[in-house]
Amino acid sequence: MGAVRDFLACFKMGLPLPLCLEGAKGRCLVHISDTPSVFYGDLDKLLGYLEPLCVVHTGDLVDEVKLGLRPGNAAIFRQRLKALAKAMGKVSGERVTIAVGNHDLAEDIRSVFPRARVFDRGARMSLCGLDVALAHSREELPQPPAAFNLFGHNADVPPDLEGARYLNGVLGINVILVESGDVEVLPYPSYVDDVRSCKRKIGL
Repeated sequence: MGAVRDFLACFKMGLPLPLCLEGAKGRCLVHISDTPSVFYGDLDKLLGYLEPLCVVHTGDLVDEVKLGLRPGNAAIFRQRLKALAKAMGKVSGERVTIAVGNHDLAEDIRSVFPRARVFDRGARMSLCGLDVALAHSREELPQPPAAFNLFGHNADVPPDLEGARYLNGVLGINVILVESGDVEVLPYPSYVDDVRSCKRKIGL
């Protein structure tokens, strides 16, 4: 599949329906990162449309709550984390994999997502039959690289190295077709970066 094309704007919050990925329904892995809570409604609709086999979140699950800077907002984090779990409810718990971000509380993530695989640091595994490494930041990714290296945290995207793919979940929603290994990158709605308080997030 080529570049994202032929979008039909159908979601109230601004995320378009990816018509070009209709054939990916039930046959893909979805990777997201650094998600503000205003995005959860659109995420719910996207996951309902794509019916992914796996979902990977590479940290900062409630991106507007910066616990590393304001630890007193833990109660807000927990409340909004439950809203994210509800939005991701169309994907059963064991098919969700999470890398803890620098503004997350790992114990709360494990409590709210009890069946998900949650990693405090970078990890490498087979997901949906794909060789996948994941971490919150690129620097935390395990080495040597996997076929697909998923991260977030900032907008620094390294080039592909020796056939390995580096996919940044801050820059877009990565949809990997598990049979072919093709990747489509869906742009986040413009309001997501507005809530992240930046147009290109750098190390927040």
